[in-house]
Amino acid sequence: MKKLIRTNYLFDGENPPRKGYVTIEDKQITRVAFDWAYEELTDFEVIDYSEQFVMPGLHDNHVFFSGYLRMNAGIDLSHCRNVEEALVVLRSKIAQATDLTKPIYAHGFDLTVWPTPPTQAQLDALQYPGTIAAIDKNRSFAWLNQNAKKHYGFTEEQTSAEAAVRLIKELLADEDELAQGYQAFEELLLSRGVVSLKEIVFDEASYFEHCPQRKLATTFYVQAVAEAMNIERLMGYQKQDFPKNICFGGAKIMVDGVVADETGETNAPYTSGQARPEIDYQAINAVVQQCNEQGIPCCLTTEGDLAGEKAAELLKHFGKRLPGGVYNSISDLEMITAKMAKWMAEGDIVAEIYPQILGLNPSYEDSYMLSVLPAEEQVHFFDYRMLADQGVCITSGTDLPLFITSLPESILFGILRKYPEKDQRWNPERGLDFLTLFQSYTKNAYRANGQKDGGVIKVGATANLAIFDRNIWTEDVAELAKAEVLETYIAGEVVYRRDS
Repeated sequence: MKKLIRTNYLFDGENPPRKGYVTIEDKQITRVAFDWAYEELTDFEVIDYSEQFVMPGLHDNHVFFSGYLRMNAGIDLSHCRNVEEALVVLRSKIAQATDLTKPIYAHGFDLTVWPTPPTQAQLDALQYPGTIAAIDKNRSFAWLNQNAKKHYGFTEEQTSAEAAVRLIKELLADEDELAQGYQAFEELLLSRGVVSLKEIVFDEASYFEHCPQRKLATTFYVQAVAEAMNIERLMGYQKQDFPKNICFGGAKIMVDGVVADETGETNAPYTSGQARPEIDYQAINAVVQQCNEQGIPCCLTTEGDLAGEKAAELLKHFGKRLPGGVYNSISDLEMITAKMAKWMAEGDIVAEIYPQILGLNPSYEDSYMLSVLPAEEQVHFFDYRMLADQGVCITSGTDLPLFITSLPESILFGILRKYPEKDQRWNPERGLDFLTLFQSYTKNAYRANGQKDGGVIKVGATANLAIFDRNIWTEDVAELAKAEVLETYIAGEVVYRRDS
């Protein structure tokens, strides 16, 4: 069926939204016009999105499916109001188990509402021979029995994905958990208008061989966690044929830690007196050089401004070895300086920001930015305007499961810079403009991953579209808070439709 989509709000990936229409034939866009003069097109099914917002399908440029899987694997304890209720559920699971060596996973409990926190002793008292590992909904606590601590090698407070790498690899090898988890993950992202993503995997990518067929186009980057970066393996991935919709992208390298935890490398000393981390830049240099010499791009993850400056200087030097259309990048970029932005622009280094991150701070008074560094350094937090003014290619990601992709939420926090709980703004003049933010999820994101024609609505492009239920190119906070994806198209077919 040939389709004609019309709307008052058509964002083509290049220009602000306008009234227009798009025709789709055989998976491709065959006409784009910024009027409704289509009377001669009598053999098309006309789909009226007059008051809806039509745009290219979104690309989320920093995602951990493995993190999502860990947060959603096994038994859902979200309905449990206390430890005792959770233990009842776990006892029932054990009573029904036919294989007492099989791991038990759980998730979803909320420590903020439980009167008392759970303990290892409570799980050990269940006398289960296998491992029991549960993660709370806020990723702040891992409830583990002794067997799990020994087997996986982490403790209650070590909740990062890097700490739990053994558990994550076990989950990815469990075909039942993988199939269930990926289906839910994909449905969730399609409901947010996402059709493509950059996924970070730990150490190696073997799980793709037994992952369910994907609708989402996936470019994956490898992060070394349990072993050193294996350059020969990455070179093999450059030549390997992966299942449909999956391709190798590059290497991800962690540089510093988390500024909020005072483990990021900052120019100014922390107000608490906490020492800044010691980082082996010589080792990072060596990996980047080896990768770039083989045409493999690197994504360096930095939060502190000093780490970001060093990463930009390093990539600016080595990136000259990359072939055309391949880009190094820096992700997180919680703090941004003029020097960093200048070097990124000169080195053609892509920025991967998380526009929803301001939402972690409920209000100005509760913002961690006010307490960790001196006042004169606070202006560097989330200075996305600095990147845009220097002409840096900006892309957006979520670090999912840290956030779930939301373009309306990205507008609230990345453009309007509004706090979630109060009508307050964080340096709104340093936020992004609408066109730059929208392109960070569309045209720029595809370009950064080597797809020059992706993320735009133009003749010849694949008809990947996100349809929002209202105009989202707006500063109306109430409208943005209500906005949802109505439908998502991949190759001209609806792959997600919101229940009415």
